[in-house]
Amino acid sequence: MNSRVNSIEGVQLKVAESSQDFRGSFTKFNLNGLFEDSVKSVALSSNQKQGTIRGLHFQTEPFAEEKLVSCIQGSIFDVLVDLRPTSKTFGKWTSFELTQQNQLQLFIPKGLAHGFQTLESNSIVHYCLSAKHSPKNSFSLNPFYNSSVNWPLSVTSISERDANGLSLALAAKEISNYLDTDSI
Repeated sequence: MNSRVNSIEGVQLKVAESSQDFRGSFTKFNLNGLFEDSVKSVALSSNQKQGTIRGLHFQTEPFAEEKLVSCIQGSIFDVLVDLRPTSKTFGKWTSFELTQQNQLQLFIPKGLAHGFQTLESNSIVHYCLSAKHSPKNSFSLNPFYNSSVNWPLSVTSISERDANGLSLALAAKEISNYLDTDSI
């Protein structure tokens, strides 16, 4: 796998190992050295409409998540926001286009909000997660918190929770209340 360094510390972009023959293809999600502990769950997000926004989601300790995200069908515009209060890139965002064709895998460390917009109908996103879901520790940063996040399409679908998510200041406060600063 090839790794590319990103502008937000700890984020890694890798290309999945894939092989093809007359039967089809086989893609391997290589987790070596990515997760502090182990993968606690694997999830799929199925999205029917082009233009759907999901996120920007994050969890606080003791359920803060490391994630490995890939798009296994269709394509997405993936966005990360650094919520770690002592980070040099606090409040900054970055984006990646993940597609079925490019087979990119995005590793997201703890303390970042994550979300995406579907670029195609019927896009499916695959997650490996280091923590189980905890409703008490789960939050949404408003995806429009910063007008500089250029979502590429008109929004066709978004949950009320996401549309009314926290401001950057309140999201950072939630992270500060729980995040172990040694892990930043």
